[in-house]
Amino acid sequence: MQFYPRLHEPEIGEDYNAIKLEREFFKSLSNISKKLNINKLDCTDVPYPYNISASLANLKKQLKLSMNDWREIRLVNDGQSTFFAREENYDTGSTLYYIPVIPLYTVLHKKETAKASKLLVAVYAYIYQVLAVPYYRNTDCYLNSMYEMLENSYHEEEEEYQDEESLDEFNDAELIGDYIKELITDKKHLLSFQKLVDKFVPKNDFDKDVLLIATSFYEIFHSFPNVRIDCKYFPLRYREIHEEYDNPIALDNYVSFCASIKGNLFETLCDFVNNELQEYSEIDEPVRFLPFDNRKIENNDFDFETKVFDTIDNLIRLWQEHNF
Repeated sequence: MQFYPRLHEPEIGEDYNAIKLEREFFKSLSNISKKLNINKLDCTDVPYPYNISASLANLKKQLKLSMNDWREIRLVNDGQSTFFAREENYDTGSTLYYIPVIPLYTVLHKKETAKASKLLVAVYAYIYQVLAVPYYRNTDCYLNSMYEMLENSYHEEEEEYQDEESLDEFNDAELIGDYIKELITDKKHLLSFQKLVDKFVPKNDFDKDVLLIATSFYEIFHSFPNVRIDCKYFPLRYREIHEEYDNPIALDNYVSFCASIKGNLFETLCDFVNNELQEYSEIDEPVRFLPFDNRKIENNDFDFETKVFDTIDNLIRLWQEHNF
């Protein structure tokens, strides 16, 4: 789905059918004008594409005067036609969905959690390989730069203020992070996902929680095969005009693998992230479009997003409630 800036005219390229675009635009304009009680501009004598430009400018002006949420009105092209729709975001709740890898490493090396850890590796493999959640050891990940910044700051401190515990946390974040990344990149863990879920027999509360979470993730994998977590993300930086210092919060700012969710390093990391993100005015979240002409758009819901974010939240809570 391609979409245009907030009530800006679409770019007219060689591959556009100009007659079709013009006809669809004015049909949709008539529809939205009636629904919102807005007067259309008479562009009878204005040639294409200037008639669309003038009509959009008039619509934008009237919407600004009549409604507070005029920015949610979008001119959308779904690959087949052009129409006006209202944008609706999935509310991620201003939550940091940071998935830790060090506790996974810990349970992998405990005899009593060996079977549960294999199931969790399959879960992590799905989150990384299919959902494509950013990984903090990858250089293009937001948290990679944050960890690097914190480590540089630590090494710049005078030696008397450095401590062994902090140094260990940075070393663990790097070494264990690389180990788990290599592990969950292996496709064999994803291929064995269903088998592991079916054969796993829980023996304690931790096992029960692991099975519940793994089952939820596998059901998502089965119902939405090969669907990424960003499937309904349309980054604002690609469709809005922003000042350089006013970029919106991006997906990998708040959804990512991290080293741990315990300890001084994580607390410091969260402080820096929260302070930085508070400076931003908007946030990229999953988006759907509700056409004013009530046309049906396939999978135009947040069923996938609700299940994914809820289950990631349960996974994070697992590590918060069990001491690993």
